[in-house]
Amino acid sequence: MEVKVEYLGKRKFKVMARGHEVMTDLPEKGGGDDSAPTPSELFVASVGSCAALFISRYLETAKLDPEGLSVDMDWEFSEDKSKISHINMTVRVPNSELGARKKAVAAAANKCVIHQTLHNCPEIKVNVEGE
Repeated sequence: MEVKVEYLGKRKFKVMARGHEVMTDLPEKGGGDDSAPTPSELFVASVGSCAALFISRYLETAKLDPEGLSVDMDWEFSEDKSKISHINMTVRVPNSELGARKKAVAAAANKCVIHQTLHNCPEIKVNVEGE
């Protein structure tokens, strides 16, 4: 699998994956134009959308209504701004009576590929090409 990232000037980048494009940028105070989410925001969005996918699959399998499912992500940087220090995820399932299935919904969220990757960090090798 491949993802390509191209520099577009200032702090703006185009991310391409399987023919799809997503933009990233920084706020003006960070030297960007604030024309797109930051890479950190997209990272948190990846966690939330992946969890929502796994939750929706669980709800469908359990014959529960996923309509209206939403996942809200609240997150903060560490004090030195070198990493994201914590993420709080709030899952809302408005059209299904969950009862004892709340734990199963949380378990489904935790099975998300992104969540699992964070618990078992991949090795990242950096190769630099150029003159």
